Amino acid sequence: MIEYLTVDARKMLLFDIDGTLLLTGGAGRIAFEEVMEELFQAPNSWGELVPDGKTDPIIMEELAQKNIGRSLSATEHKVIKNRYHEIFAREINQSERFRLLPGVPELLAALDNQEALLLGIATGNFELAARLKLRRGGIDQFFPFGGFGSDADDRITLTRIAFERGKARMNQRFDPSDVFVIGDTLYDIEAGKALGAKTIAVATGRTEESELATANPTHLFPDLTDTSSFLRIVS
Repeated sequence: MIEYLTVDARKMLLFDIDGTLLLTGGAGRIAFEEVMEELFQAPNSWGELVPDGKTDPIIMEELAQKNIGRSLSATEHKVIKNRYHEIFAREINQSERFRLLPGVPELLAALDNQEALLLGIATGNFELAARLKLRRGGIDQFFPFGGFGSDADDRITLTRIAFERGKARMNQRFDPSDVFVIGDTLYDIEAGKALGAKTIAVATGRTEESELATANPTHLFPDLTDTSSFLRIVS
């Protein structure tokens, strides 16, 4: 039997993590590079890779193609994932440049007080890595469910998985048009539109506000500091 966390929620908010809620200070890059050197003797494997909006499985595949010239086997994928998590757990806890992005603590506290809103995650991170990031930032408790890079290689599919998991927590009919997908990349906007959701783009990542605007998100913010405007949009 499903235990519903809320019975009255009418809107669902699916947040990206990196560049939207927080920055890890390079913990993921360090962990991936250490894994690639340890397993494949490939130092400085990251190079010019741009991770923004990509899932962890896609990043692993790009690193493999760049450094060993082939795709990973299923066994290699599992070994790398497990070792990545071990190293990442160390790196995220000692990262001196880790930080929540402006306005995030205040916004999440305000959203948490709204019974009509259900908060979740839609991220390309493996779930364990995602939870480690949220816990380091002290915000894990706001997000009881989500879709992750461990669920699907592509963001569109994992965003739909997050939506379905959110629906399972409700005792009323829920439609994608009642969902807001919040993120800092063009991939987030694309995934939200594919779901049929509204999109909120935030220019706190590496994608410029002007470039985000070209994808025509439903709403566009420079950052998440304007709590009152955000609440008016999602309420």
